[in-house]
Amino acid sequence: MYTQPNSGGEQGTALHATASSLLVADCGAVSTKVSLFGLVEGQYRLMARGEAPTTIAPPQSDITVGVIQAISVIEFITGRHFIEDGRIISPEQSSGDGVDVFIATVSAGGPMRLAVLGAVNSPLEKLVEQAISGLYAEIQSIASPSYVATTTQAPTSVGAGMSGSPSSPGGKWTQEQVTQEWERQAARIRDLQPHAALIVGMADGPAGPTPLQEACQLLVNASKERSALHGASASAGVPTQDLGVSPYPVIYAGAPQYVDAVRRMLQSVAEVNRLDPLTSQAQVGAVSVAVGALHEKNVIQQIPGYDRLRTWSESQPLATATSLSSLVRFLAQHYKMNVTAADVGGATTTVMLAGEQGEFIPAVNSGVGVGPGVGAILQQVGWQRIARWLPFTVSEDEIRQYVLNRVMHPQIIPTSMRELQIGQAFAREAIIVTVADAKKQSASWLDSDLILATGGILAHAPKYAQVAMMLLDALEPRGVTSMVLDRTMLIAQIGAIASVAPITAVQVNENDAVSHRLGTCVIPFGDLQPGQLAVRVGVEYSNGRQLTVDVMAGSIEVVPLRLNEQALLTLFPAPGVDVGLGPGERARAAEEIDGGLVGLIIDARGRPLVLPSDDTERQARLLQWAQVLGA
Repeated sequence: MYTQPNSGGEQGTALHATASSLLVADCGAVSTKVSLFGLVEGQYRLMARGEAPTTIAPPQSDITVGVIQAISVIEFITGRHFIEDGRIISPEQSSGDGVDVFIATVSAGGPMRLAVLGAVNSPLEKLVEQAISGLYAEIQSIASPSYVATTTQAPTSVGAGMSGSPSSPGGKWTQEQVTQEWERQAARIRDLQPHAALIVGMADGPAGPTPLQEACQLLVNASKERSALHGASASAGVPTQDLGVSPYPVIYAGAPQYVDAVRRMLQSVAEVNRLDPLTSQAQVGAVSVAVGALHEKNVIQQIPGYDRLRTWSESQPLATATSLSSLVRFLAQHYKMNVTAADVGGATTTVMLAGEQGEFIPAVNSGVGVGPGVGAILQQVGWQRIARWLPFTVSEDEIRQYVLNRVMHPQIIPTSMRELQIGQAFAREAIIVTVADAKKQSASWLDSDLILATGGILAHAPKYAQVAMMLLDALEPRGVTSMVLDRTMLIAQIGAIASVAPITAVQVNENDAVSHRLGTCVIPFGDLQPGQLAVRVGVEYSNGRQLTVDVMAGSIEVVPLRLNEQALLTLFPAPGVDVGLGPGERARAAEEIDGGLVGLIIDARGRPLVLPSDDTERQARLLQWAQVLGA
């Protein structure tokens, strides 16, 4: 299993060990959240929190404006002052004004676009996908024309519709067809407008070293086109900030004997960073670190107002995904359990799974979210996949109108239950497609002991049971797991704190971030027969009261178990049904489980979850499940 390295480092751990106050900003695509942490009776606690729209777009075009607006909310709440002359007051003053440490995480600015060039085959493409799976990056694989011509059957027709996907070798390509392939590749780079490029492939393939040479030539041609476009736009008075003519950053992870030749070809158009050839998972980590560094340099550092934001902190702003990955792995190691985090944002959906043995499976789905990224979900899954989660009939036009409104006005809140449920249906699909991407990168998938949920649409849900239902539907956990809602959206911020002050991170996590415990879930799986008993649940409360509940296959039941209440569980699954110890094996908890805001949830709907195909039946079941859960 691939374990991604921690690119966040250990910067500042000793430096901030004695800080009495911290101000942490999380700058998202839609909103900026700022939290104040301080010592209360010897424990670090959340003191106040402010939120404001992110301001990287005109008319402000300065990310610090939104940060200051969010800090102003904290100043109003606390009566303290943190900003003076447009700067953070630091360290904390004897008057109580100021703060000892300021930390920022950033997911605004969009993903980094990476063109993967050279002798790109399916195994190499999969390795690259693994390398960027925990980063704000999206790739476009563009195999060199000679590699395509030697590994695919010649197309029967020449034109834009011909395929470049690998297939069985066939007839020889004509020169006209190769020329058409060159034009198609150049058009793909033109459309992508990549921030950077990754050149891969060895020289022992059917095309030899030619694909590496052609990859360089494609970048040279793209650079000339970009320069010409930049000049024409400047002459016409068109803003050219998105069409800069700085050299392409290039990561070269191909045949080592040709690195000097690549540098000579690209000396006027690219800055080449050499890595060991990408041939196996052993090199994935190095590629991930290199791409992460390019994202920081070419996306985060280019955000309007970044330079000012950077001067407020002794450490560089972290990508929010990096911060979240630090926390998930930290919690898995600290509590010795498998931890899954699901973060549904406006433009990015992230699912990360960390195991107690050091396993780590990250998936950052850039461009997929419930704000500006909602259109990408619709494009990927289709409107019927959205409609299947709705307990009412909906038309394609209504779904598309919802998407249009969200893309144009991502900060609006739902004005009706119908609109709320459509948004939550999109959130389910955002998680589902992200989990599917994560599973492509890993040979095995761990059952989670703890699920952390964060992101605006989850944190702001009117009912806790709605969050529980979304997580059960989308993540499809199995066995016994606990679910926690990060209502204050602190998880990513705590990850940033963990890199500089681990003790602070643990205390804030336990005291504030995970205070909204939804409850413990028991999810039997295996041979569940509809209408038949799935599992008998014995509950022994701390006060001695006992309860037995029979749960039928296809149903959800909620057993009363309140927040701060505990009980011992005994599970008697039906033959062929598994609750985590094997089919038909009885399970008795060695320790008491915790209750929560929803209670003890028994989800016997089966895994994988299959909804009824009949619309009327499906809608009735959705309503029934929601009513039982209290959603």
